[in-house]
Amino acid sequence: MTPPRWLVLTWRLPSTSSSTPRVATWRSLQRLGAVTLTPGAAILPFSEHLLEQLEWIAEDITDNGGEAFVLRVSELSEADEEEVRRRMREERSEEYSRIRVAAQNLGRVPVGSRFTRELTALERGLARAVERDHFASVGRAGAERAIRVARRRKEV
Repeated sequence: MTPPRWLVLTWRLPSTSSSTPRVATWRSLQRLGAVTLTPGAAILPFSEHLLEQLEWIAEDITDNGGEAFVLRVSELSEADEEEVRRRMREERSEEYSRIRVAAQNLGRVPVGSRFTRELTALERGLARAVERDHFASVGRAGAERAIRVARRRKEV
């Protein structure tokens, strides 16, 4: 049997429920770096950690009256796999770009408590982006470099 390479979460929430469970599900999937396939389906590369996280999300969905399934997928077509990888890399690259620009903009902020808070927030944001960067997206090095430059400015 071929080991799984992907995890797919499929779900449906009752149309009578509030938007809160839908938003919570979407945010949880975004934190993991999932790509939406269709409304009610998202995909991630396989790992035991991500499997556990998706099982928690599925449990939350069922607790809110919905249905959810975590599927282990061993194969996608070559075109589909490349499209999923491209979308994941693109989303992380955009996130790295936002972090890089924000770190560069710190150059206009006087060093002080606000500067320190914003730098700390950017460092946390970068760590979260790296955690959900499953395919080594471009832009990471630029974001890291911009944060290093800002950190050096603080240390001077």
